[in-house]
Amino acid sequence: MRTTDDVAPSLTFEPWPDDEEMASAVLAALGPAGDMAVSQGRLLLRGDLDGDVPCRARVVRDSATGEPAGVVGFRRLPGLLEERLVWAHVEIVPRLRERGLGSAALAHLTRMMSDMGLSPWGKAVTGSPAHRWMTDRGFHHQRRIRTFRVRPQAIAPVEHGYAIEWHEGPTWAPDDVMQAWWDWIDARNWPHPTPPTPMSQERRAFHCESYSPLVAARRPDGTIAGIGFLDEFPGDDSDLSGGPVDPADPDGRTVVAALLAACAEHLPVRSLLLELGDDEGDDVVSFVADHAVDVLDDTVACARL
Repeated sequence: MRTTDDVAPSLTFEPWPDDEEMASAVLAALGPAGDMAVSQGRLLLRGDLDGDVPCRARVVRDSATGEPAGVVGFRRLPGLLEERLVWAHVEIVPRLRERGLGSAALAHLTRMMSDMGLSPWGKAVTGSPAHRWMTDRGFHHQRRIRTFRVRPQAIAPVEHGYAIEWHEGPTWAPDDVMQAWWDWIDARNWPHPTPPTPMSQERRAFHCESYSPLVAARRPDGTIAGIGFLDEFPGDDSDLSGGPVDPADPDGRTVVAALLAACAEHLPVRSLLLELGDDEGDDVVSFVADHAVDVLDDTVACARL
């Protein structure tokens, strides 16, 4: 079996081309992106940058023929578990896979990162060959994110004691509803949830720039149990961001059911798309998964610390 040391001499690593046609030719050699994780990874490929958002990308070429063999790159993004983590992407031309080129490319990328005090973080479809490839090379699970499609009209009504509020946009929503939305964001500020912070005028103005209906579930004591923001212009397939304000709410399943029922009543949509991560809590995720008609994306994030 060939080792990384055996393969590395047969490869050259060139800076990402500034010429758009040359860059397009490299991407064309890779073929169509097979999934969302690959599409997102390719967005990292650009010229070198330094500063707060370091970025590197290299074209991997066959030393003998000069033909593209793959790509490697990384970019620093906010919100990762540790400051030294950067989003990395390694991709080999399909016909050249299973030959050790990916491991050699990762080793080259890791050396570049090490010189800058950085470590790789990456994404792959859960259970895919890319996921197994990362796991075999010392990457550890950090987070799983799934996008579910649900048909709210098909979900049986669930009894609840919430007062449901429908607001045509942030401009018309009461302050405590907007504060609940910000609390929802703070509680899911992965990987480190932040303490609740007051809704500033700047934050409110940001959300008021566009028309986005929102729905809230209010408890009998007046507090907001659940909140949901919808597409700017709802259509047949609309995004719904939200859920229980507190991801640990023991009534999270009921809160989500109440929000979905309100969407079914107020919106002429066939389905809603909900993106849920590990931080949503098993109760909420299991309820949505049980009623989903499709899973559009199932991605795992892994890091090598």
